[in-house]
Amino acid sequence: MILVAKPDAPARLAEFAGLTSGHCAAHDADRARYDQGDVTFDILSANYGHADVKDVLRDAQHSKCCFCEGMFEANAAADVEHYRPKKYSQQGRKKPKVYPGYYWRGYAWDNLFYCCQVCNRSHKKNFFPLRNPITRVRHHSGDLTGEAPLILNPAGPADPRDHIFFNNEIAVGDTDEGVATVDFCGLNRLPLIEARLEHFKRLETLRHVAALQATSPDVEAVILEAQTYLAAAVLPTAKFSAMAQDALAA
Repeated sequence: MILVAKPDAPARLAEFAGLTSGHCAAHDADRARYDQGDVTFDILSANYGHADVKDVLRDAQHSKCCFCEGMFEANAAADVEHYRPKKYSQQGRKKPKVYPGYYWRGYAWDNLFYCCQVCNRSHKKNFFPLRNPITRVRHHSGDLTGEAPLILNPAGPADPRDHIFFNNEIAVGDTDEGVATVDFCGLNRLPLIEARLEHFKRLETLRHVAALQATSPDVEAVILEAQTYLAAAVLPTAKFSAMAQDALAA
């Protein structure tokens, strides 16, 4: 996981400001029913997941999942993910659902990210643990700065690299936030570990090649190619770049 630099919000999102205002007015008018989960808000995926929004997120994230850094290829499906869940939230597994969710952030640019469906639907889901769950904001007039989320926000302000490091192909949380993010986003799920391990082995092989002595022009060309690949592997545009940075730090 690396820090995502988000550009300005796509103009399309401004079209949904009226929907958000309507949700806020509805909650004001019947707060008890929304807070009990008897009724929920219809926040439309066709809106927040519109191609105009998704394309900007994809470009900003270099076609990678905001959590696992998996590269979206022809066979990888992706969602527009809400960092703060829109329908309801949960402090943890087997913890009660807390209604309503962050309905007023349903179309908020700073709450939207490009995310693989496995991270989004199978792992993070509606989990949003806070350091102190009493501070959870449940109304649009609340102050979100009073919350201390344990799942790292891909856009900061905290840099995920300060909270999660890699021991070869294994993601390791180095803080409470790092541990929670690895856990709730499934960053050590088996298929992901296997994909990172394959990439790690390739990097290790190329690292040894890059350290060879150039005994001929042909060998020198191979060494240069390995060095070029390794230099690109640590850039934000590369898949699993955080793991590559730690693997090649020496």
